[in-house]
Order: sequence, then C-alpha cells, then structure tokens
Amino acid sequence: MKIRKFRIENTKEIAQLIKKTFRKFSKNDGPKKAVEAYIHEYNDIEKLKVKFQRSPLFYIAEEKGKIIGIIRGDKNRVGNLFVLEEYHGQGVGKELMEKFEKISLSRGSKLIRIRSSLYAVPFYQKMGYKKSGGIIKTKNLFGLKYQPMLKKLK
Repeated sequence: MKIRKFRIENTKEIAQLIKKTFRKFSKNDGPKKAVEAYIHEYNDIEKLKVKFQRSPLFYIAEEKGKIIGIIRGDKNRVGNLFVLEEYHGQGVGKELMEKFEKISLSRGSKLIRIRSSLYAVPFYQKMGYKKSGGIIKTKNLFGLKYQPMLKKLK
C-alpha cells in the first residue's frame, strides 16, 4: 500500500468509495432519508471536483492501482476518513491518520478535531482521540448524528 496526494482524476472512484462505505457503516447515524441524502451529495462529480480541490490536505491509500482509503480536511480538522470494508483492520485508516497528523503538526496545528460517525468512535479512540462533548444531531448534514472528538498533537 502507498499513500499519495489526491489527484482530480480520482474524484469518481473516491465518490464511489465514500458512498459505498457510508451506506454500510453510517446507516445508523440518522434516518434512512438522511443517510441517502448525504450519499446523494456524492453523485455530482463536477461539483465534487471543485469541493475536493479546496481541501488543503487530501491523501489516498492505494493498493495495486486501486483506491482503498481516503482522508481529507485541513490542518485542524479531519473532514472525511473512509476505508473500504475489505481493508478494515489492516492498518489503512491508521496510516492515513498518522500521515494527516504529521502534516498537520508540520503546518503548526496543535490539535485536530473530528466529527466522528458513531461507528468510527472506537477507531479514533485507539488513535488517541477523546470525546469532546455528547453526540450531536446536525441541522446542516440532513439530521445525521456525530460524535465530536479531538486530539492534542505532540
């Protein structure tokens, strides 16, 4: 596996990965209608290209030319971390997080915040993140629930 920077031509494959993974693992984070509305946001590839290009930090985990995981955000916040189901438990998410944290630290970040899906909370806790409040039901993300978390960088 190698980790590299996002390239615009990866947008469609990344959108498919996000939709598939979110549908599988975040289906209990809100009403079915809310989950499907979130997934629908990843159908407009041209709009996603613009959105993805605005991400200051965006890395891809790739194996044999196939994208198996992604992480994106800015130096103080992870916006997305998704790993294909068949690669869970193999260190892909951990390597992406470590890369993200290292770059964030080099850019002057003292901490990273995450709006964790309820499914991913144990993963982030293993990575040293702490809950920073109770579960929140969003207004702007279709009523999906998330767990705010943070980690102080050293």
